[in-house]
Amino acid sequence: MSFLSIILYICIAISIIGFIGCLVGFFVEWYNEGKILWGFPLMGLFIIPVFFLYLFIIATEFYSNCRKAGGLKPYLALRKKEEQERKERNRQLEEEHKEYKRIEALYKNGDLKRWELPRCLDGIKDFEFEYITYKHETYNDLIYIENKYNENINRFFQLHYQEIALKHGLRVVYLPLELERLKDKAITDYLCPDAKVSADLKIDYSFLLDKLCYPEDAAKLEHGILTLYGGRTNHGARCQHGTYYHLEEGDDEQLMAQINAIAKEVFEYNSGGLYSTIQRPTEGEGKSKDYADSQFSWEINNLVDEIRERIEKLEQRGISRALLQEMLQRKSKLSRLVITKDFRIMLPDYNDMEIKMEPLNKAVYLLFLKHPIGIKFKHLSDYREELTRIYAKLKPYGINDRVIRSIEDVTNPCLNSINEKCARIRGAFVAQFDEELAKNYYINGSRGEAKKITLPRDLVVWEEG
Repeated sequence: MSFLSIILYICIAISIIGFIGCLVGFFVEWYNEGKILWGFPLMGLFIIPVFFLYLFIIATEFYSNCRKAGGLKPYLALRKKEEQERKERNRQLEEEHKEYKRIEALYKNGDLKRWELPRCLDGIKDFEFEYITYKHETYNDLIYIENKYNENINRFFQLHYQEIALKHGLRVVYLPLELERLKDKAITDYLCPDAKVSADLKIDYSFLLDKLCYPEDAAKLEHGILTLYGGRTNHGARCQHGTYYHLEEGDDEQLMAQINAIAKEVFEYNSGGLYSTIQRPTEGEGKSKDYADSQFSWEINNLVDEIRERIEKLEQRGISRALLQEMLQRKSKLSRLVITKDFRIMLPDYNDMEIKMEPLNKAVYLLFLKHPIGIKFKHLSDYREELTRIYAKLKPYGINDRVIRSIEDVTNPCLNSINEKCARIRGAFVAQFDEELAKNYYINGSRGEAKKITLPRDLVVWEEG
């Protein structure tokens, strides 16, 4: 059906509705007032030509199609053939769907192994890897991978790795030299806070080859650059899309040119989409009870300068946490959170780490910790007395007028004070260890929902009586 036909269908529908409306108006007026107003049916008559215009265009289009097909019978035969092909395509799609579900059921029941599933990628340039949870910036990693040591290319990276500078935030990752980062205990403690000593860390450079869903694919990754993208599902099995770019042997200049060309292709592949036009709301402070809630997602991501500088220093140049943890063959576990009798916040499984906060920030944190289901910001005033009691335990020598005003502000959903406190609480955790772990410990939540600390409460220990 052509676009013109669709427009005409809409026009004729409006025309018919309009004509019926005119007739209804005519009879209603005649029945209620006893008057005959000929204007209604006359208005309806103006709509009738549109109907005939529609019939004319449809007939013209039909005649044109018949001429193209060589006559009426060939045209009707063509339409019949097209209808048969459409039904055949639908039948094939239905059979493919049934086959997909059959294989999916076999896999979920354990009757098929992962490597026995049909591929969802070509296995030539694009490969399936076991799923790894990557943060967004990991897509910028251009990882050198090889199934057999290549002396020429490895020499190039060993000599020039620190000099390679790519545009648009892309970075080359040469795993053997990333070992040097692990000699900095501050980095390993930040990324893997549950590691007791650096010697506890086991390094494996070939783990990406082991992550291939089809072991035979390892022979195809001779020496080149690998980029990992988002996850997908193949017959019920989660996997990650990896694209491989082969590196040809050559001198340093030729290798650098290849890397730049790969980086350009990766950037162009990832740069599609529109920039967000969502702006931070600025109105409503001091008036709307939803103001603090509307600002939460903006404020919670703000960090004070000294914390931001520490994180940037720890994460500069190096690979992402997810990739590094795979390289270390370990996943950090959540630590118990202990509130001591003197209200210190301790993480004993992270080498007895203490999270330090200012008194009012700590009081807010303990308030939310006491309410596992969370607190909606618009109901904050209901918790003012409880927050005051918690603060009084932290500062037993009395509460002055300034503190009382601060508590009133932080429990006022019309103000931004609660968001500032939550942002500093988040900063206290991410200053000590990585965001992926820290998000389990600080206050978080979506707009309109209760904000809460998601840490399982069986990991929370209160030493106070």
